[in-house]
Amino acid sequence: MKRRSMLSWAGSTAALACINAIVGRPAAAGEVSPSAGSRPFAMGADVSTLLELEDHGARYYDHGVAQDCLHLLRRHGVDSIRIKVWNDPGNPDYFPANQSPAAGYNNAEHVRVLARRAAALGLRVLIDFHYSDWWADPGKQYPPHAWAGKDISETCALLSEYTSDVLHTLRKDGVTPEWVQIGNEITGGMLWPLGRYDQWDNLAQLLTAGRDAVKSVDPRTQVMLHIDSGGNNATSRWWFDNATQRSVPFDVIGLSYYPQWQGSLDDLQNNANDLATRYGKDVIVVETAYPWTTSDGDSEPNTMTNTGSVTYPPTPAGQAQFLDALTGIVKAIPGGRGKGVFWWEPEWIPVAGVGWKVGAGDQWDNNTLFDFHGNALSSLSAFRNR
Repeated sequence: MKRRSMLSWAGSTAALACINAIVGRPAAAGEVSPSAGSRPFAMGADVSTLLELEDHGARYYDHGVAQDCLHLLRRHGVDSIRIKVWNDPGNPDYFPANQSPAAGYNNAEHVRVLARRAAALGLRVLIDFHYSDWWADPGKQYPPHAWAGKDISETCALLSEYTSDVLHTLRKDGVTPEWVQIGNEITGGMLWPLGRYDQWDNLAQLLTAGRDAVKSVDPRTQVMLHIDSGGNNATSRWWFDNATQRSVPFDVIGLSYYPQWQGSLDDLQNNANDLATRYGKDVIVVETAYPWTTSDGDSEPNTMTNTGSVTYPPTPAGQAQFLDALTGIVKAIPGGRGKGVFWWEPEWIPVAGVGWKVGAGDQWDNNTLFDFHGNALSSLSAFRNR
C-alpha cells in the first residue's frame, strides 16, 4: 500500500463503476485436509518492513522489556503474518526499483527470512505478490523491469514461473503459505498497461496464471484477489463481476478498508456481506489501520490525517474500539464467510533511514500499534478478543 495516489484513483474508480455497473502442505497419507470453512478466523498483521526496521536499529518493548517483534505480536493475539514480495527492489539501474534501498528489502530472499521466522513461531503466513519492483497499489502498477514490453503470453509465463519459484523456495524452508495474493490492491488491474482495468481479458489471463502456479505448488493454499474498495459496493461488484464472467478461479476476496479513504463501517459491512453472498467466497479485510495519535514521529507528514465518518478517538483506546467493531463486522458476514482481519504495518515506527522510498520518512507512525519509541500500545491487546 502507498497512499499518496489514493484520492485521484478513488475518483476514477467511482466513475468507472457507474459506467460498468452492470495451507500448508499437501495432506500426508491418512491425513484429513481442513476445509475452507474450518479455517480459524485470522487476526493478522502485515509486517513487511520489519527486517529493514530492525537493520536500522528499531527495537520493540512490552512493559519495558525488549522482545522480538513477532514474538511480542504473537503473545498479544496476532496469529497470522502478511509479507509483500517485490521482484527486484533496490536495483539502481531501473525505475522504480531505484526508489528503494540497494539492500533489496522485500525481495524474495528477505521474504524467505521473514517467513521462516513467522512459521517458526507457529504464525500463519500470507504472501502478497505485488508483481512489481516497488509499490503496486490503486495508483500505480509498474511491471517488473525484466517483464516490461512482453506480450500477454510471455508475461503469463513469467508470472507463473516467478510465483512458483518463490513458493517452492519457501517450501524448501518448511514454509507453505496459507494464503497467496495474486497482485496487490488490483482494483485498477496489474502489470500496466497490459493488465490494466480496461484490458480485462488480459487481466483474467494473468490472474488465472498466478492462481494455477500457486495451486501447482500446493493445492490447499488459498488464492486471494485483493482490491482496495472495502466500502464501495458498486466498484467491488464491477470488479468481481468481470473476474467471474471470465471464469477467473480464486478462493478468497481480499479488501482494504481504511476509514479515511473507503467509507463508513456500515459501507464495509454492506459491501462485505453482499460480496460473500453474491460470489460464494470467503472475505478477509487484508489491510486496515486506525491512528493512535494525531502527532507525527518524524519530519515526513502523516498520510492518515482523519478517520472519515468513524468517530472513535485517535488514541490507543480508539484503536481497540475500531478493531473490535471491524472484527465483529467481518465475523458476522453471512454463512461464516468472514475469515480474518490484518492490520497494515503495526511495527513501522519512525526510524531514521526507513521511509516509503529512499530519502523519505515514515508516513505511517501514527497508525502503528507501538509508540514512537517501540513500546507496545494497549490497543495491541485487542487482538486477543477473537
